[in-house]
Amino acid sequence: MQNSQEVNSQPLAEDKVAIIPCAGMDKALGSVARACAFKVVEKLRPDKAVLICIPPLVTGVKPYSEIVKRYPSIPIDGCAERCATKIAVKNGARIKGRILIPESVQKHNLKPKSASDIGPDGEKLAEKLAEEIAAQIDRLLGE
Repeated sequence: MQNSQEVNSQPLAEDKVAIIPCAGMDKALGSVARACAFKVVEKLRPDKAVLICIPPLVTGVKPYSEIVKRYPSIPIDGCAERCATKIAVKNGARIKGRILIPESVQKHNLKPKSASDIGPDGEKLAEKLAEEIAAQIDRLLGE
């Protein structure tokens, strides 16, 4: 997980994509959103993606607010409320891709167990979504 100092030390280059996962702590789909975001930024595209934490973004903490304005962004929404997308847009993000987890649950026929334990199906779903996000990153960065 990246803290504010780690994000602050990263150069603001155009060759990265901001990943903005749902922060719904009480929702299983929010937990899937965060799990797939970690898979992208830690394993699949660690040099091409930066994780954005929603609470500091909401409060205007730099460098989060600066990063979403500079990098193309992919919000990962855990429900139809689309809080990640709305918060990103409100903070000037350039939305270049999106994941809506409820649609993905139906598409892949995988349902997470609970918010605190997404279970095997939730892990499979997070992996599939992470791969989809990695492909979006590759398209955005022209790779």
